[in-house]
Amino acid sequence: MKERRNTQSFSTPFVGLEEAANLTGLSQYYLRHGCKAGTVPHIRCGTSYKINLPKLLDRLGVPYETIKL
Repeated sequence: MKERRNTQSFSTPFVGLEEAANLTGLSQYYLRHGCKAGTVPHIRCGTSYKINLPKLLDRLGVPYETIKL
């Protein structure tokens, strides 16, 4: 059987709740409740939230390019 190699590097727009809070300046409480209410773009991975950072910044009116990752 031939071994498969992952030669592509994928840049994901999803970040954890703590990292999103650090990058945006919003509190984790605000982001968590926004996820529950459906106002913050996210996906759910088990019990944790992964926030779609580009879409969140678009909703806030902040260009994604201005955020230093």
